[in-house]
Amino acid sequence: MNFHENFRCDHHIADLCQQLASRYALVEKVQKSLTECKRDLEIKIQQLEIKLSNKMEEDIKKAWRNSTQTGNDLKCCVYLYNQAQSKWFEEMVTTILSWNNWKWRGWR
Repeated sequence: MNFHENFRCDHHIADLCQQLASRYALVEKVQKSLTECKRDLEIKIQQLEIKLSNKMEEDIKKAWRNSTQTGNDLKCCVYLYNQAQSKWFEEMVTTILSWNNWKWRGWR
């Protein structure tokens, strides 16, 4: 190998080393960017989990309120039913007693 061939070979190797260093720097830059994106994604996931948790908590509270209201409505309906049943029973007893009283008078 003479000087020119050796110089070209060294120059070619230097170019390859420079390309390799440049590509390595690019890989590091992309890797850093990817790490930042991953960190941002994790933060957004945590925020979404908090929002979902808050939403679920609100949904649970809303369901609890609805359930309580439904329970109160049911108590009211049972109370009104019991009143109507008592009134009906009272009317039946009064009617039967009146009828029996009338019947006894009629037979005597």
